[in-house]
Amino acid sequence: MNIDIVQLRGQVQANCDISDANYAGVFSLCGLLLRLRDLHKWERGMAPWEEPEPHVLLEWVDARETYWEEIASRSLQPISMAGAVFDPFEMDSINGLLRPHGLVYGAGYAVGMKPTFFLAEVKDSTVIGTMTIDRIEKELARDIFMTPAMRRGGQIFARQLPMLFFLWDQILESRPSAREPLAYALAEYGLEPETMRRNAGTQGPRLKEVAEAELDTWVYHEVGEVCEKGFEGEIWHEIVATYTNSPVEIFARVVKDLLADTHAQGLLGHIIRRRKKSSLGFYLAFMRPFMRAVFPEFRPAFDRFKTNTDWSQIEDVRKAGHDKAHRLAHALIRLHRSGAGGNTEAVRDRIVSELIEPLGIKGALREGEQDDD
Repeated sequence: MNIDIVQLRGQVQANCDISDANYAGVFSLCGLLLRLRDLHKWERGMAPWEEPEPHVLLEWVDARETYWEEIASRSLQPISMAGAVFDPFEMDSINGLLRPHGLVYGAGYAVGMKPTFFLAEVKDSTVIGTMTIDRIEKELARDIFMTPAMRRGGQIFARQLPMLFFLWDQILESRPSAREPLAYALAEYGLEPETMRRNAGTQGPRLKEVAEAELDTWVYHEVGEVCEKGFEGEIWHEIVATYTNSPVEIFARVVKDLLADTHAQGLLGHIIRRRKKSSLGFYLAFMRPFMRAVFPEFRPAFDRFKTNTDWSQIEDVRKAGHDKAHRLAHALIRLHRSGAGGNTEAVRDRIVSELIEPLGIKGALREGEQDDD
């Protein structure tokens, strides 16, 4: 069966653009600008460490915002191919036609319930238990939201180029609190952040090896999500949809991430079993403010590890983190259900006051601002 790749690519990219036009506001200003810069580089075929001329980037951003204004009123369009028409979220049905051609299609929801899509070429596929992992090298269409690994059901996509962009952005824009663990992680590959920033043209390509190796590790966050049962059924999706664009949504996402990371089969469990020092450093370096507040026990454990390389203490903090994540998940579910059919704002305020404010992070997040930097 023949597939018109050019036509399909145009359809997927159109939905990506419509989503961007309607949901760009879910990101903080800084996060949006970084995403726009990376999207510009991707469209131009530039490497992450190649920087466009400032005036060229500004002109492109102005043009993109104008384009978004023009298409913001449009709805997502169905995907038509091979004589059939699909809802844009019918990922499995679409992939049933694409896989024989070496292509995969991704569809789902990101932070703020932003629709996110991509079309890409498959490099290779592996199986872990009941899960299929497709490693993606070349992306033909994508939206502004770019994550190295994403999952829907038992299907995991490991996206090589987003991992490369993510690593470079962390090196270029790392927070002060992330610099030490980032340097620790890169040193395992014989790299040094400041040298890479000063000599991007020669040092940047060396990051490809890091991206490939670390992506193999990072997919275990998604494996942990499949294995974890802290949020049974559809309750997590219900919570996220109810409190979209609020600190409660971010909190729910962080708790779910912590459950996955600290599951025995999840990211930290895999790092511990494989004794991957680099991945341990990256885990701390990539921790966002909300996660650091929910899981503050990890930093001192890492600091001790640097001096004694005792993996048992990392295992201890993993188990403690998993227990804590379960307690937080149960408390969140209980509060959410206590207001079933009632005043959503009142329940949201209770969740904030009883679960989020005690963490000391409410003031760090304005109402509706996403932890996406």
